[in-house]
Amino acid sequence: MWRKLLLSLTSLTLLAALPVSANLPEPSVDTPAAAPAPVTQSATQPVVQAEPEPQAPVAPRPTPRPRAVTAPLPAPPAADTRPVSAADIEAFTDTLIPNLMQRDHVPGVTVAVVQGQTPLLVKGYGYDRLTPQRPVDPQTSLFRLGSVTKIFTWVVARQELEAGRISLDAPLSNTAPAGIFREDNSYSPLRLRDILSHTEGYEETALGHLFQIHPGALEATDSYLRRHVPRRVRERGQFASYSNYGTALVARTLADTARTADVPTLMETRIFTPLGLRHTTLREPYDPKRLNPRLIDGALPAPLSADLAQKTAQGFVWDGAAWRTQPYDHALPMSGALGGSSTAGDMARFMSLMLRDGQLEGVQLYDATSAKAFRTPLLNMPNGYNGWASGLMMRETPQGLATYGHSGATLWFHANLILIPELDIGIFIAANAPSADSLTRAYPELLIRHIEGIPPTATIRAAPHQADYGRLTGTYVSTRRAYGGLEGAITRLINTVDISSDDQGHLLVIGRDHLSAFVPATAPDFFVPLQNNPLSSGLATESLHFLLPAAGKADAFETASNMGRFERVGWAHKPQTLTDMTRVMLGICVLVLMGFARHYNGHERPTPHQSVATWGSYALAVLWISAIWVFYDWKTAIGNDPAALFIDWPSGQVKLASGLALVAALGTVAQLFYLPFIFREARFHSDGWAVWQKGLHCLLIFSWLGYAGLLALWGALEPWSR
Repeated sequence: MWRKLLLSLTSLTLLAALPVSANLPEPSVDTPAAAPAPVTQSATQPVVQAEPEPQAPVAPRPTPRPRAVTAPLPAPPAADTRPVSAADIEAFTDTLIPNLMQRDHVPGVTVAVVQGQTPLLVKGYGYDRLTPQRPVDPQTSLFRLGSVTKIFTWVVARQELEAGRISLDAPLSNTAPAGIFREDNSYSPLRLRDILSHTEGYEETALGHLFQIHPGALEATDSYLRRHVPRRVRERGQFASYSNYGTALVARTLADTARTADVPTLMETRIFTPLGLRHTTLREPYDPKRLNPRLIDGALPAPLSADLAQKTAQGFVWDGAAWRTQPYDHALPMSGALGGSSTAGDMARFMSLMLRDGQLEGVQLYDATSAKAFRTPLLNMPNGYNGWASGLMMRETPQGLATYGHSGATLWFHANLILIPELDIGIFIAANAPSADSLTRAYPELLIRHIEGIPPTATIRAAPHQADYGRLTGTYVSTRRAYGGLEGAITRLINTVDISSDDQGHLLVIGRDHLSAFVPATAPDFFVPLQNNPLSSGLATESLHFLLPAAGKADAFETASNMGRFERVGWAHKPQTLTDMTRVMLGICVLVLMGFARHYNGHERPTPHQSVATWGSYALAVLWISAIWVFYDWKTAIGNDPAALFIDWPSGQVKLASGLALVAALGTVAQLFYLPFIFREARFHSDGWAVWQKGLHCLLIFSWLGYAGLLALWGALEPWSR
């Protein structure tokens, strides 16, 4: 149940694009009885940190980009590769994609593969709408891109850097629109460099506001960025921890420095129109007449045209028997981070531009310096680990070739874009179901393996490092989470893993309902998956690097995707501790309601204060049981519909559970201050509790106080918070 929730949350936080140093067998899947019909159109050494770019003065200047090139431009260096067979690519894809679609219950997929400026495959599979059925058209079916959208923002950021209107290392507050961004003076000023490398130090908040399915509740970008500012929880530049907010803030800043009306207009002016991407947009379908004026603090971008709105793919969820059509998952305020929609045909053209270092058919979007920046890591990372090349994710193919790109997701869509410059190949895939995470993540890697001719290999054998496992075992929580309130409690709960080992020398990563096995790599403190299968989920596709001090246990570990660290937590922040304490609480409360103490009470007449304490204990037991029951009922419902966590947060059930627990905690504190009264001597010798009964009552109150303190530490006693 919680695995669905974890996948839903982490997918909006984007898993790795490609596993590192994978040696994988070719996929083996059964041929489906009826495959979706395609629509086609032919066609561990550290990395040296990049030197800071020269700072340019921040001053208004005429916009030089994009520009049409009237004279031939020098062609970028050709990749030292052989041409790839388009027929072979299509045959491989035709075998793989329909099988995975059937396995994962995905109604529609769109794919583009290019080599240089040559489209090798631009094809659609299945359907983008079911009522009536409409086959995916790779040239006109618009699929949601999620965080693949960020690549557009980084292209415009490079344009503005070239123009001198922004700086890589100057404080972002110098150029961010007034009234939207405010520095946290507890930390060093944020820079564009920090946001490109996701080292801002932001917590990640997403629940209840990242996506909106009610068109009437849409919010303007400016008001959204003011209302939903995540806290900075660490100094900039320490390590990467993925942030959607930072990218959206940069996109809004770029719209200001470029003097355009809004972010969608900026992307049209700078990228889509010059490049001829007629079916790519950051606009969304909505009816201006249905908007709630109380939520609109600022102008919204014009809605998506009626023509393109009719061409948008719908999202679907498989309910076990059929696909259920889902509403449009709006992300308009965060459009520069995850609000894009496009077709395979348009993305093929965009990938060709990036493979040609920013130029295509007489149009140049960025220069050679920017092209180099898109292939140069900003962070010092081990080989094969993502160093964030100006916002692009860096990985390696099984042959050690560098790849660049980004994956993305919305509530109902998954997408992935990968560039392999040494092969001069770009791969794009998108699908319209949340169950397509594995498909869109695995297809580029499986295709690259096919192109490189990597043969199947056996399961990796463990190296004799078992003696070191004691320093690694423990409980770790991801830094990609909220750091307070109800959202902090929930995201901490679902983003925590346990590290242990078995007697065969495997390191085990244990999530809520899944287990992944790893074996030591050649370098100390590095681990690779035991069965490095790209069709696996979560951390099973990652390599791990543990960060150990000179002595003692590991402080944290990082994954090859470098989306955030997993930091060791103590006893009080372990989910198992919370679960065990909750079970104990339930047992205690049930015993209280059964009149446990009264069964052994030889005195028939407690003092008035003791009677009040007794009835107060009964009331508190009911409150604690109610709070726990309401929460677990909500958790069960979320397990069956993970998207509800993002759409309906904080739900009435969560706030009710937190409110009941808060009242119970306050009542328990009141009982604590009432304790002196129950110890007063009775008027008559035959009245009052025995000493052991008074002690048992004290034990009851202090156990409840301990549980209340644990909930407060987790942030679960804040019904007013998000």
